[in-house]
This record gives sequence, C-alpha cells and structure tokens, in this order.
Amino acid sequence: MRVLNVFLFAIYTTASVAALVIVKWWLPAAKEAIHARAFFSAPVFMVSAGATLYLMSFLTWWIIVSRTDLSFSYPIAVGLTLVFSSLMAKLVLHESIGLTRMLGIVVILLGIWLITRPQVS
Repeated sequence: MRVLNVFLFAIYTTASVAALVIVKWWLPAAKEAIHARAFFSAPVFMVSAGATLYLMSFLTWWIIVSRTDLSFSYPIAVGLTLVFSSLMAKLVLHESIGLTRMLGIVVILLGIWLITRPQVS
C-alpha cells in the first residue's frame, strides 16, 4: 500500500473515531444545554466540533475511494474504525470490552492484514 494511502487511512480513522468519542462524551450535556436554550455553550460547541470532525473524515473518505478499489478500501476503513472506536470507548469512555469483542478485534486486524497483502495471481 502506498505511503499516501496509509496516511489517508490514518487521517480518516483518527478523525472518525475522535468525532464519535467527542459526540458520545458531550451529547448528554449538549441536550441539556439546548433544552435550557444555551445554544452557545461549551457542550453544544463540542458536539458541533465533533460533527465537523466527522464531516472532515467523510471528505477524506471520498479521497480514499477516488484512489483505491472499493473492495480494498471499505473493509480497511470499516475495520480500522471498529477497532479504534472500541479501544477508545474503553480508554476514554470507560465502556467494557469483553473477551468476545477482543477476539473480534483480533479477527478484524487479521482481515485487514490479509486484505493489504499483495495479491497472488
């Protein structure tokens, strides 16, 4: 895989996962702030920032799709997002990840490794 593609997948995954964690973390407080008509509060700003970051990840996704085969890029993008969103949910949001999910993460990483290997003719 080309260095630029690795870089684009890293940007996509980082932006997407960070956006999901930010929105998940701040959304309850943002709902309360909006209910109290505090539209310019920190929680509302943070949810908006998370949404903007998610949009940036989507724009990066467009670049990835324009450069690679969908059958290559989609499993990698979804797999990396699943793996890192699960790990960040554990580390930042203190969600539990059981043995079954950990095994699933290992299987996903194995799948990504298989997909990124050079094709045998």
